[in-house]
Amino acid sequence: MLTTLPQEEITLLKQNLRREISKLSGAAENNIPKYICINNLNLKLERLEEIEKILSIDKYKIVFIGTIGKGKTTAICHLFNLISNFNVSKTKKGKTTNVIETKELLSTGAGRTTICEVIIKASEKTYIEIEPYTVDEMENLISDFCDSIANKDNIQSDDKIIISTEIERAIRNVTEKIIISEEIERAIRNVTELKITSKTVNDGDKKLRTDPAKELFNESGVELLKKTALNNANIEARTTTKIEFDNQKNEQEWIKNTFAAINNVELKEFAIPRKIYLYLSDDILSGSNLSQFDSVVDTKGLDENAIRKDLQKYIDSQDTICLFVTTFNDAPEANIMKLIGYHLTSKSKDFHHRFVTLVLPHKNEPKRVNGCDDDYDIGIQIRQDEVQATFKNLNLDFFQQNILFYDSLRYYRDDDDVVKLNEGYEEHVQADKNEFIEAIAGVVERRRNILLDEIKAIKESSAKIKNSGALTESEIKAIENAIKKIKDLRYLSKRMSGFLFETFIDEYVNKYYRKVHPAWNTKHAIHRNFGYYEPRDIDIYYDAKVVAEGIDEDKMLKKFTKEAKQELEYILNELTSANESLKTFIPELVKEFYGLYDEFIDELGTEVEEEVTRKLKPRSEDSDFWKALIAEKGKEKKKGENYTDNVCLIFTRELEKETNLNTFLKSKAEYYWERLVIKILGFFGEK
Repeated sequence: MLTTLPQEEITLLKQNLRREISKLSGAAENNIPKYICINNLNLKLERLEEIEKILSIDKYKIVFIGTIGKGKTTAICHLFNLISNFNVSKTKKGKTTNVIETKELLSTGAGRTTICEVIIKASEKTYIEIEPYTVDEMENLISDFCDSIANKDNIQSDDKIIISTEIERAIRNVTEKIIISEEIERAIRNVTELKITSKTVNDGDKKLRTDPAKELFNESGVELLKKTALNNANIEARTTTKIEFDNQKNEQEWIKNTFAAINNVELKEFAIPRKIYLYLSDDILSGSNLSQFDSVVDTKGLDENAIRKDLQKYIDSQDTICLFVTTFNDAPEANIMKLIGYHLTSKSKDFHHRFVTLVLPHKNEPKRVNGCDDDYDIGIQIRQDEVQATFKNLNLDFFQQNILFYDSLRYYRDDDDVVKLNEGYEEHVQADKNEFIEAIAGVVERRRNILLDEIKAIKESSAKIKNSGALTESEIKAIENAIKKIKDLRYLSKRMSGFLFETFIDEYVNKYYRKVHPAWNTKHAIHRNFGYYEPRDIDIYYDAKVVAEGIDEDKMLKKFTKEAKQELEYILNELTSANESLKTFIPELVKEFYGLYDEFIDELGTEVEEEVTRKLKPRSEDSDFWKALIAEKGKEKKKGENYTDNVCLIFTRELEKETNLNTFLKSKAEYYWERLVIKILGFFGEK
């Protein structure tokens, strides 16, 4: 939150900058020093506007991002007091007993439990609201579910050989983990009244599972299965989107039961949710720190597709602290590193000010770290150093203080499968929560202090510009030499061979699309939905942008332009080191260059995304392209053919039609690079 003192200082500083810009602009002479001063002051003014907005943020969103089944939801529940003790029945060795157990109010488990993103907010009263899938979208999901039932015995392996039972089982594991995730399938089975049931046979010795969807398919085929499923679902009647606490029972119990019912779509009036909003009253939040944040967001777990468009909005948002969740032994996990690395290569956006690596130890894992001598805290410190070293080795900026640890069940026992707090440890639990919340407050405070220091630096350098004399002849000569060198960098085609761009379609189709979505069923679902598959957050158009930009600095555009970028950066920094007076001007220009380079990468990636969108229109079965991809399912293959090769070949040929996508990328890269260089030259008054 922006307090009075910084606000007054920023306002006064902006006024002074505008006055000085106006004064310089009115001067009769047009020369390099004039343009440098005006443009430098304009950059300072723009930056002050950005800083003012950031410092004005009242409350931050806290967004948890992590791989499926790593403990995000459990951590959220314990951190924000969304737990309670419940009477439960436990059966052991055939004997059932009633016990009191601590349970999370949100649905938790071994992964794939929560069906969608959950946004948790403080409120005057407790209620749950959903953003539902539309009728058409639910019909498509049900159809996909029925197809998955029909396809369970249809292995379309890329290996056309005689295979062993073990290999066949492995192939099934890949081909069946598809379009319909476990949480979506669970919801659809509830909606369509086709739940798998178990019944005891042989005098209680064995339980037999019955799948009514599979039985109906075997008896009557997929079309009757779809018809029955849709009739049972009664989608048009599922219009309710909000349910309030009715004060008829315990509030925690109501939240737990109602959230589970909505998450599993057990209430006939509710559709399948694409987002769930949980609003919590003061009674629930007593002793919780939730109200000091705008909201807490539990995102859908990452699978093989770590870089997703739905996460981009949070990562880009200045009012969001992103917590990248990782297990202790694997910290930082590969998926998390891929996602963090993709964004931290952008030097201008200061993502590392808002990025937190949240490591979740389990019980005594820190005590087992080599060199910790069975000391929990030393084990934590060693692992924090190791995580930071990983970031450094990858040349990624990350504050070591932003590597946090939290074990929500550290003081709980789980003897006999009963989770319960050990007696006398209430203060320890609260201390751990307080320490974590203070650490998050520390992330915000560090960011604030960095920005306040930047305001001070802008003020000091502005005063130097105002009081500085004319540039010396040698300084002007150095600038003129730099301008000449920068002009030589204007044409990207002279800096790099065009054949580099010829790899893009192959990178996109054969090294990304083929591998990130390995199951043929998943590809078929993508084709049936014309490139989008929201239940799995798949967007092949956004994927084209990601691949074109480069997932890290050694891929595609980031790799191809690295040398030219470094050369331009060196020219600017050389001016600073060689000329004392220019130390006032050039650092801001270097920062501006970082911003322009990131803008160059982003704009070019967006152009590719839009071009792929254009090339693959119309997004309907009227398209010969989509029709051909959809038809590959079940199509009889010639000797040596397989499903994945065929669809990738169709995909590749479509991207090569008209203006080849490789040629398009090359052309746009040259255009946007030249525009970047022109903007840098404009700082010196050149065109």
